[in-house]
Amino acid sequence: MRVLFAGAMDREIDGLRAHFDCAPAEPLHGAYPCWSARERGLDVGVVRTHVGEANAAIATAEAIRRFAPDCVFKLGCVGGHAAGVHTGDLVSPIAFFHSGAWITRGRDDNRPTADASRWQSVFGDEPYQINWENLGGRAHVLPPDRALTQRFADFSGARGFAPVRAYVGGSAMWFFDHAFMRQVLGAQVPDAETPTWAADMESYAVAQACAVCRTPFSGLYRVSNSDYYGEPYDPAAVAGLFSGSFVDVIAAFVRTLAA
Repeated sequence: MRVLFAGAMDREIDGLRAHFDCAPAEPLHGAYPCWSARERGLDVGVVRTHVGEANAAIATAEAIRRFAPDCVFKLGCVGGHAAGVHTGDLVSPIAFFHSGAWITRGRDDNRPTADASRWQSVFGDEPYQINWENLGGRAHVLPPDRALTQRFADFSGARGFAPVRAYVGGSAMWFFDHAFMRQVLGAQVPDAETPTWAADMESYAVAQACAVCRTPFSGLYRVSNSDYYGEPYDPAAVAGLFSGSFVDVIAAFVRTLAA
């Protein structure tokens, strides 16, 4: 069983690397550090994508090419942008979407507006929007591997990390206005089953890379902050979210995949 973990920052992946005693491998294109470990029945690869969409897409696709994993997990923190999502929560992804793709025209009259709560989604059925046809027959909302995601949710929940189910947006756009936060998911994912969502800067790109490479994908997320509730981001606290018992749960789960 070959499992690849993709994380943007050291503080998100160091705990996992230490747990598996990963050895450094040749960086991808000299730009993206990676590590690997092997134990009976299990090969683990870890790639640091660095932050941002472009880095995440390149690093994930190249890591898939090198490691040929059976599945990929995005490991990292997300920010909460909806009611019910708090710092420290574990998030189980429902689907991935591009949270920062906007047309700055009002959705009611198509006139330019500074009111972000009235902006149109880049994705839609109009000729000037991105849709199934001009994506070459590919969807813009990407589900994780549902069996893998549910299996981890059940496994972690039984060990004291009950997850919050949420959509995960990805973009280099940060949200602070509540009126905008509340309309993001509905605009980008009109058939969303819940208003609960969180976001980072890489997950949508990682999901796209995995979809193109036809590699099963899911995400293992902790909430680092909530702009919805005014809970601040503390870089020093992020490492603590990805160490200790949580890493032990991830490692134990991965070993069940190899059993």
